[in-house]
Amino acid sequence: MKNQVQNFNKSDLALLLSRKFSSLSDELINDSIDLILQKIINAVASDDRVEIRGFGVFSKKNIRPRKF
Repeated sequence: MKNQVQNFNKSDLALLLSRKFSSLSDELINDSIDLILQKIINAVASDDRVEIRGFGVFSKKNIRPRKF
């Protein structure tokens, strides 16, 4: 049986982290998530590959244009 892909968005991550780290403010958690996502975006834009173990891999993929 294949593993099901579960949708997980930014607000779900923020909620999970705020429950796990109740001493941190929601603003700090959201700012931290934004910072991490921006670092991933910048790395991929620079043709680097980002791997987060147990989560996934982010990399740039060149797709040739369709011919009509």
